[in-house]
Amino acid sequence: MLASSHGADQDLLGKERSGFLHDLIAGLPDELRDPLVLSTLEELSNREIGSMLGISQAAVRSRAFRARQILRERLQVRMGVKK
Repeated sequence: MLASSHGADQDLLGKERSGFLHDLIAGLPDELRDPLVLSTLEELSNREIGSMLGISQAAVRSRAFRARQILRERLQVRMGVKK
């Protein structure tokens, strides 16, 4: 019984984390969120993303990098990690 309780707790924690990350990503500005989602979740190349969004490959890399920075900072705040 303890094992199933532990499993249920882990499932709930996973769902909370997933929802929190979803909210963080959804809160990004479109110009940062779109390259991040397309590169990370959809696994498209920078060339494909650039073509879809009408921006250069360098802009795709830059925007995805900036989106990751913002997410990292927000996660650190949420978890109480000091810089």
